Amino acid sequence: MTYPEQIKDGRWQRKRLEIMSRDKFQCLNCHGTNALNVHHLYYESGAMIWEYDNEALVTLCERCHEILHKDMAKLAGIIAFKALVGDFDLNQKL
Repeated sequence: MTYPEQIKDGRWQRKRLEIMSRDKFQCLNCHGTNALNVHHLYYESGAMIWEYDNEALVTLCERCHEILHKDMAKLAGIIAFKALVGDFDLNQKL
């Protein structure tokens, strides 16, 4: 099942509403209430998007979601480089 197909699946729609309800239908960053998305903090190979624990999902508005993805790509690159050169322990708790 493709990602766009998973987004339309009723199981994701139910999970999405559950997370938004838990987060009081507001962005956890700016507290906005318009154009809300549910963001996965991480992805696991082979897992459907509705199969994640609730702790792995957060409500963000579209603007904050877009910013997070841009910043996350930068941060992932920095962490990967630091781990490669031995300046970051990937086993440490974050």
